[in-house]
This record gives sequence, structure tokens and C-alpha cells, in this order.
Amino acid sequence: MNDDERAMMMLEKSIYEAKEMLEEKHIFRPFAMILDQNGSIRRMDNDIEDMQVSYMQLHDEITAHVQMRQTADIIVLLTNASMPEQLVEDGIESSIRIHLEERSQLHKAIPSRYIYVPYQLQRLSGEEKIEAKLFHPQAVSFPAEFFRKEG
Repeated sequence: MNDDERAMMMLEKSIYEAKEMLEEKHIFRPFAMILDQNGSIRRMDNDIEDMQVSYMQLHDEITAHVQMRQTADIIVLLTNASMPEQLVEDGIESSIRIHLEERSQLHKAIPSRYIYVPYQLQRLSGEEKIEAKLFHPQAVSFPAEFFRKEG
């Protein structure tokens, strides 16, 4: 599996988990997944009530993890977020925001991305079940926060 395929696998896996949480609880708590060079995936979350504090705690834990272990290849950090105003389409403001960093992309000028996946919670007709309908993702690039360029 090449680097792009590994990143897509991590994105798909994390989005699927967030979608499941949205359908079950109608919101999801911030969580992260780290793919190591050996192919193992570590999931990180916490029970902090305040979503922003929870997100920042995960951010700090990932930073410490990457500094202590140089084996992390891909990081995804997800949170429930409002779409940036300039990206809102069709009035859909809720999104799953994925902070994606890949060690293999560090050579690029702006190697990290926020990927916003807009969603709407919809009740299926005649059922109690809520479906999280996902829309076309949009990406915004920014400098790396977890991985540091060598040299």
C-alpha cells in the first residue's frame, strides 16, 4: 500500500467512525487515529466534557506521542465543527473536520490539511433512525503541526 492509499484508508476509517457516532448520538466527541510505520493504528480519545478542551488535549497528546515515538506516519484528528463561511454550500454548516498530517508530505511547502466533510442529520421516513448524510469534502492546506521537517 503506497502513502496515498494509506492516507485514504485512514480518512475513510475515521469518517466512518464519526458517521456512526453521529447516527447513534447525533454528535461525536473529538478523537484521533495514528498510523504507525508497522501498520498498527492507535485510537485516542478522552472524556473531557468541553469539546474544545477535549480537542486541545488530544492535540497535545498527539504532539507528545510523535516526539516520543518517531514511528508515526499518518495522523487524523477529528472534531465536530462549523464549516468555514467561504466553504458553506447549500446552507450546510455542520461538518466533520479532519486534521490530516502525513510524514510523507513534509517535503511540500504546505503539507497538512483540514478536510471538512459537511453533513446533515436526517430522520429516515417512517423510522426513528437518524442518518448522517455526508456531502462532498473540501480541503484547506496549512503548515504541519505534529511532524517537523528534518534538517
